[in-house]
Amino acid sequence: MKKTLLLTVILLVSLSLMSFRSCGSVGIIILLLNQIKDMQGSLSIYPPGSDNSVDTLFYSVAVGSNGKIVRSTGRTNIQFQQIPSGTTQELNAVRLSNNAYQNYVAIAGNNGTVLVSSNTGLNWISKTPVTGANLNAIDHSYWLFAVGDNGTILYASELITGNLVSRTSGTTRNLRGVSISIVSNQKIIVVGDKGTILRSINTGFDWENVSIPDTTFNFYAISQRNPYTTQNGDRFVAVGSGGRIYKSTDIGATWQQKSSGTTNTLRSIYFLTLDSGVAVGDNGTVRLTTNGGETWFTDPYFNSPSTRNYKTVSCVHKQTNTYYAMSDSLFYVSDIPIIAGINIISSEIPDNFSLSQNYPNPFNPMTKIEFQLPNKGFVNLKVFDMLGKEVGTLVNEDLSAGTYEYEWNAANLPSGIYFYRFTTGNYTETKKMILVK
Repeated sequence: MKKTLLLTVILLVSLSLMSFRSCGSVGIIILLLNQIKDMQGSLSIYPPGSDNSVDTLFYSVAVGSNGKIVRSTGRTNIQFQQIPSGTTQELNAVRLSNNAYQNYVAIAGNNGTVLVSSNTGLNWISKTPVTGANLNAIDHSYWLFAVGDNGTILYASELITGNLVSRTSGTTRNLRGVSISIVSNQKIIVVGDKGTILRSINTGFDWENVSIPDTTFNFYAISQRNPYTTQNGDRFVAVGSGGRIYKSTDIGATWQQKSSGTTNTLRSIYFLTLDSGVAVGDNGTVRLTTNGGETWFTDPYFNSPSTRNYKTVSCVHKQTNTYYAMSDSLFYVSDIPIIAGINIISSEIPDNFSLSQNYPNPFNPMTKIEFQLPNKGFVNLKVFDMLGKEVGTLVNEDLSAGTYEYEWNAANLPSGIYFYRFTTGNYTETKKMILVK
């Protein structure tokens, strides 16, 4: 029997407005866990990263052993319901849709099992299997992609009524992650064992094997940065064994390895915004980024037990600045304000380039940096310590003309004097800031 895995995250999300460090909250969670067992595989939440506390707008679905599906609604008044699935297969992955298809849910499981729902998981339709392979991941918009063992890729042209068909992947390696591009949903990225990265630009009819130098590890998950808006939706981050993290900024055409700061296997990754993300894995590993995956750091407010292997991370909450990491018997809710990154303040075209003084200053650990662009161009914003060593790349991309603000989280750095340098074209400006902890 598999241990309770995903229900923990459901409880976390549903109770997100409560104090998780209180004995009362923990007691409630233990009681509910004793009622529902054998959850594993995956959890998905709607609305993603919500700042809305209205119970009726919030639901989550978890899947597990023997075809078990549990649906929860509410944040403060939690309602749990086990939903008949019509199958006894192991269910490994679940995906709620984005805002455009908010009622749609899809599940992938063993022996080619695919279940879909058009009413937030209250009722399920089983698609006719076209393979006996185990499916490990699923993603959907209007259509659906599922991936699994032995290079299996399945496609349906319409989530509810479309028939499953097999796509030729060109590999026999196990595939473990899939993401449909929000820029162009004809483009799909798949990751798997032995450093496998597959890319399609024509809705999965043809697949390109994107080579990376290292093929001695397995990818376990992929997340699209800022997955719920089209802003900069060409960016992906994948994680895997040995602490590998790879990042793409061109819809999977090329990839760059980033240092995660760990050699532990990373099994799940979640981005809420372009810049803020969480990766979790074995031996209590929790890594955070506030600059789009360029650099990663340990949550300074959580001493994670090394005995815990985190299988899933989900939903960063905009209102309470929380994320949810889950193992077989332990959850963690972070209250670190990791929601950071770049925001456009005004699209009105300024007269000149400028870099403002950060505020607040001194700061701990969050500060905001504002800059102006009179025309479109490539922007580089970096932070250095007193010795001139680079400690962070905050912005490294093309931006349109306008006024921008970057909210930076320096939780991973010691107190001291730092310098931030703004470069675009022939313009460069540097200012000093003070971190006091």
